[in-house]
Order: sequence, then C-alpha cells, then structure tokens
Amino acid sequence: MLERILEYFSKDGNLVKTIIGACVFLLCLILGKTVSKLVLTAFSRLFYKDDEYKQNMLVNSLIKPISAMIKTLGLFVLFCLVYTNDSIFKTFKIVFILIICWGVVSYLSDNLFLTLFAGKNADEKMNTTAIKFIGNIIKIIVIAFAVVMIISELGYNINGLLTGLGVGGLAVSLAAQDAVGNMISGFIIIFDKPFKVGDLIETPNICGVVEEVNMRSTKIRTLDDSLITVPNSTMTKEAVTNISMTQKRRIKLSFGLTYSTSNSCIEKIRNEIKAYITENNDILPSPLRVHFTEFEDSSLKIEVVCYTATSDFDEYLEIKNNLNLKIKQIVDNNETDFAFPTSTVYIER
Repeated sequence: MLERILEYFSKDGNLVKTIIGACVFLLCLILGKTVSKLVLTAFSRLFYKDDEYKQNMLVNSLIKPISAMIKTLGLFVLFCLVYTNDSIFKTFKIVFILIICWGVVSYLSDNLFLTLFAGKNADEKMNTTAIKFIGNIIKIIVIAFAVVMIISELGYNINGLLTGLGVGGLAVSLAAQDAVGNMISGFIIIFDKPFKVGDLIETPNICGVVEEVNMRSTKIRTLDDSLITVPNSTMTKEAVTNISMTQKRRIKLSFGLTYSTSNSCIEKIRNEIKAYITENNDILPSPLRVHFTEFEDSSLKIEVVCYTATSDFDEYLEIKNNLNLKIKQIVDNNETDFAFPTSTVYIER
C-alpha cells in the first residue's frame, strides 16, 4: 500500500495536484460558512431590500445547505485532481442532489408563510393549517424528485415506477373524491378569504362565529353556543354573508300611531325623530328615512330606516335601544299614543 502511494506521488504533477486539491478543500472547509453567509446576505438584500426580517429568514434557512455545498465542492475538487473516475462524478452528483433537496425543504419550512401569506391581510390563525399542508405537499414533491433523480443516476429504469405511481394516484383520487373536493374548497377559502377566524358569518342554514378553518372543514360557533362542523365544499357552494366585514349596520324599525293622531302631529313626530338621528354622532346622517308608510287595520304605520356609524354588534344594540327610547319619549310628548290591535263590534238590534 505504501509503495503504491509513493509510486503515485513520484509521477509528474501528482504531488502538486494533491497539494492544490488539499488546499482548496481546507479553504472551503474553513471559509464555507463565512462565504455562504456573505453570498446569502447579498442575495437577501437584492430580493428583500427594505425588510430586514425576511433577509434574516432567508440567510438562516439556507446558510447550512450552502455551507455544505461549498465544502462538498472543495472535496470534489480534491478528488478530481487526485483521482478521476466516473463513479466519483456520479457519487458527488448524488450528494449535490441531496444538498439541493435539503436547501429547498429548509427554505420552504422557514419562509412559506412569508412567501404565500405576507401582507396586511394575512391571517396567521387561519393560514397555519394551510401552510403546514402546502409545505408538506411541496416537501414530498421535492423529495420525490430527488429520489427519482438519484435512482436514475444509479442506472435504474424509472419508467415503470412513474407509471405505477400515476395509476396509484388516479385510483386514490377516484376513491377520495369528497376529500379532494373539500381540500380544494379549503384552498379556495384560504386564498380567496371570504371570511377568517373570528368573523361572524351567516349562511342560509347557519349563523355564528368562525372558530377554525382547516383543509377539510370549517368550524362555526353558533349564537346558541353550539359548535357546527361544515364541509368546505358546502361553504363554497352556499352564499356566505360576512357580517363582520360590514362597516355600518342598518336599523329598521316601525311603530303604529292611533288613528286619532292628526297630520300635523305626525309631521312633528317625524321631524323630531329626524333631528335626533341627525344630531346623534353614533348614527350616520345619511341615508335616513322616516316616513308615514301605511294605513294598517288599527294604526298609522311610521317606518324609520338609518345606519349606525359602527359595525360592532353590542354597540349597534345599544344605539338601537337608545333610539327606541327616544321615539317613545317623542310620541309621549306629542299627546298621542301607540296603537295596538283593536276591533269595534256593532250589534244590530
């Protein structure tokens, strides 16, 4: 063994090649982390100019794979200078594939939320499930590609494997159509954002607060405190009213005055109600409607329609309560009364 080593170094240039290769490897080994950090910092500043948080996330997620890549590259140079063989190239090619796969998976694990959901409308509670699900799918795809490339590099025929995977995937998709439909609907809800966790929503059958959105279903806490799980496919097919996204709430109420109320009294009541609403900072001055709308069987119907300046439900109820009290006070002060169902019976003698 010693004789072979001496014989190898005795040949022209082999010793010099070995020394150069060893120096390159040692240099990459020592400076690998420093160089990778400098390169990643430069790229991060190029892509995320004013966002220091995103820059740090990019550097931290890729520094280990890039450092490993530089060190492996130094080792590759050493082997190429010392010992040239097809198996060496194939081995290092497989190693590079694995490192690239590692880098992609590491980047996605740390930066998927920033990539897909960054922005002021991002809802971390709602998107956590989607991030995990999408991240796992992408990781599986990346790892599958890496495995296929490695198998191909080892000289095996992958056509049969790909055909089998295709047939198997088709069979699974046919057997799980409902699950796939709910999953696709989950993506629609998460990306289209018709509602988010914490919103009060109303469908033709349910009214309640959204507690959780996952890839299969949406959990809604109804107003009577029941928890209902609705398949996502149902949520995307039905009309959904997001009450929490309203900027104002409508107050619509009506009351009846007795038929003995004069026209001038009706007009005075209307004007006083309008004046109260116009001067009330909690109610928008426009649109505003206060009208004598109908002759009912036992009353003269007055209808009031206005909008609160807030969308908060509790504040809305308080404003409506105060308006009702004020209307009662106005009616009482104008020497008339609220009508109630009455009937007059005439007995013929």
